[in-house]
Amino acid sequence: MGKKGLSALLVIALLCALGYLALRHDQQQAAAPVEQAPWLAAQQDYLGSLQALDIEAPGQPPVRIERHGEDWVVPAKADYPAARQVLADLLRALREARKVEAKTANAQWHARLGLAEQGAEGEQALRLKLQFDGHPDLGLRLGKAAQQGTGQLVRLAGEDQVWLIDRQLNVPPRELDWLDRRISDIPYTDIQRIELRHADGEVLTLNRADAKQYNFAVEQLAGTQKLAFEGAANSVATLFSGLQFADAAPLDQVGFKQPPVLRFSLSGFGGQKLAGALYRQGEQYWLTLGAREGFKVEEVSARPDWAYRLDADQAQRLMKKLRDLLAKS
Repeated sequence: MGKKGLSALLVIALLCALGYLALRHDQQQAAAPVEQAPWLAAQQDYLGSLQALDIEAPGQPPVRIERHGEDWVVPAKADYPAARQVLADLLRALREARKVEAKTANAQWHARLGLAEQGAEGEQALRLKLQFDGHPDLGLRLGKAAQQGTGQLVRLAGEDQVWLIDRQLNVPPRELDWLDRRISDIPYTDIQRIELRHADGEVLTLNRADAKQYNFAVEQLAGTQKLAFEGAANSVATLFSGLQFADAAPLDQVGFKQPPVLRFSLSGFGGQKLAGALYRQGEQYWLTLGAREGFKVEEVSARPDWAYRLDADQAQRLMKKLRDLLAKS
């Protein structure tokens, strides 16, 4: 190869190297980490004045949460109480979220990042609208999780700039997840007696002489009958500790067509009393709680004018009969 050819190759190589370095410089500038300022810096002072929250998740019906005085409710669920902890956790995360890195400002890339306004389910952003007292509404778009770490890609509604923030925002997409699903949370050690009256007339009574007796005795146990194991009856009582519903509806909307399959009463060592019934509607079981006495609000949260759908395993635990507790001969 002649000197001219060699010189030309050297020039081409130098130009390629300079071009590569220039490209790398541009990429590094575009993805340069920014000072970790709050993502919602302009809203920091009034995030606590939130009055309503609208959630639109791809493929899910919209959900709205509203503030009524000191309470949070789900209007579409006849103003049933909202899960306050879920909302509090989200507001705390929004307040603490900080910018990690400025990403693309090209709207054509939004779909790939899960931040598009329209498109397939994996391309659309989860949309939030926050309404405040005396301040403008705020629209947020939440996209895909960061490829590394626990961050998330986000942007403000009406803006193309995408940011990587330092945390993932937990926004349940279903209405059910925004409801306060507690039915009862009665400490096991407080329960003294439970009576189950089945529609066929069979009665099962479980009791304890005092709180030091851990396992429940069965009053109907007779003769040579023995329980399958010493604590076979305990699962009925433990059901009322941390009991949550699978769905809920006002009583007048459910419209039970048949009498209950079970009526029950529960009493505590401190004089507490609770009565309720279990209905079967099609293939579903619905619980209602009526008279209650002596329980704290957090121990019995269910409303007397509402019905609560239980999972099948919860219903089966409540509908125990004597034969279910006995040892097999």
